[in-house]
Amino acid sequence: MQISKFKENKAPETRHTVHGKKRAAFFVLPLFLLLSLGVLGLYTRARLSAQVLPVSTAEEVMARSAYFVSNPDRTDSFPFAPDLSPWTWSGTEIEKLLAAGNLSALINARSAILVDATTGTVLFEKNADEPIPPASMTKLVAMYTAFHAAERLEISFDDVMEPPPESWASNIPPGSSLMFLGQGQRVTIRELLFGMAVASGNDAAIALALHISGSVPAFVERMNTEMKMLGLSRTRFVEPSGLSEYNMTTAREFADFALVYIRDYPEALRAFHSQQSFSYPMPWNLPPGSTERPVMQSATNRLLGSLEGCDGLKTGFINESGYNMSVTAERHGNRYISVTLGGPGAGSSEGNRLRVDDGKNLMEWAFANCITVKPEPVEPVSIPIWGGLQQSVRAIPVRMAAFTAPATFSAAGTAAVPAAGTAAVPAKLSGLERKLILQKTITAPVEAGQILGKVDFLIDGIIVHSVPLVADRSSARAGLLGQLLDRAARLAVPLLETKFTAAR
Repeated sequence: MQISKFKENKAPETRHTVHGKKRAAFFVLPLFLLLSLGVLGLYTRARLSAQVLPVSTAEEVMARSAYFVSNPDRTDSFPFAPDLSPWTWSGTEIEKLLAAGNLSALINARSAILVDATTGTVLFEKNADEPIPPASMTKLVAMYTAFHAAERLEISFDDVMEPPPESWASNIPPGSSLMFLGQGQRVTIRELLFGMAVASGNDAAIALALHISGSVPAFVERMNTEMKMLGLSRTRFVEPSGLSEYNMTTAREFADFALVYIRDYPEALRAFHSQQSFSYPMPWNLPPGSTERPVMQSATNRLLGSLEGCDGLKTGFINESGYNMSVTAERHGNRYISVTLGGPGAGSSEGNRLRVDDGKNLMEWAFANCITVKPEPVEPVSIPIWGGLQQSVRAIPVRMAAFTAPATFSAAGTAAVPAAGTAAVPAKLSGLERKLILQKTITAPVEAGQILGKVDFLIDGIIVHSVPLVADRSSARAGLLGQLLDRAARLAVPLLETKFTAAR
């Protein structure tokens, strides 16, 4: 009887507890789901807004190089000249420009190319891939190699050396261009560079090679390594002065090299290549008691002082190549490079005249018919990487925003023709639009140099220039937990109504 009474007394409390637990469970589960969704939302927002610090400049260069290597069939550059690109403007318009100036008929050289030095755009070419010895234009590559050695603190331009016997003018083949190095002299590296740039001294090139590398073959190996690093696989050298017919290049590859040269060492134009004369040896170069008088030589580049804005670069001639010339000039912020190889000429007087005419005609055509448009730079963009060890990477441009346009476009975007004899001014077209396009979903793994999007520049709705955006770093897959979290976060993205792309 006692036990039964006890059970009767406890039964209502038990039923009440059970119902309470059910009601609690009814509220706990939704609350848990809401909290989970909130945490997921916060995580997703954090993932979408995650910013990463820039990688080093060297890593950016490697990422861009990886893009070029992994996209060998791209149409935005040439296989043997990665810094040059075709002119992607309307083909008929470009053809009309070339036809109007009758440029092809004006060029005497067997091979020629004209390039916008800012954008790398090829404006005109003629047999630009024909292999031809560069002759003394080889010295530009020797100077470039010397500049790199100075950057690495291997040499200083103020180093003083005594010319070794191999570099004495008396031991250089007859008929060569000379700086007139001799026994017992004292000469600085800077003076050797002057002698190469202005007087095209073969003796100076030999002395420079010996000072930097200890032997001519070792220095030539460095020159060839520099060209290989630039992706110029059809440009090679067997000696540094340009005398040999076995030195080889093409107009396209040498124009690519010239673009890199003046981009990396713009000070070389003012310091060396724009100088119109050179005198050597001076009293401080001579051994005690010598009364040798200096020889004053005019620059072999006859366009210096006669072509407005011309400040370089170099001439070359051997019988096997004909008359060669690389020219650069700048007016109002527009800079162009031309290379002509295999120029004709019955003698030095005619050969010089014809190659000067070629260089002048190419430059004047460029200044009259082209402009370099310079929009605001394309800025890197942080992009989330789903399921990756790196939560975000930066999409960086593989090239600058600047591009080449016909000079018929004024700064207002309307038709305008420059007055005769004047140069077009770099434009910022008012009708120019830009559109940023990014991949909506990027999942690990991601490789440095992988294409993530692009920036298109448009005029009247027509794409006139496009800049690919590539990953600045790699990101491997995350662990299982990280991948599961990111899968859930990706499902939440539409709920957050986050915009992935926006014009910048």
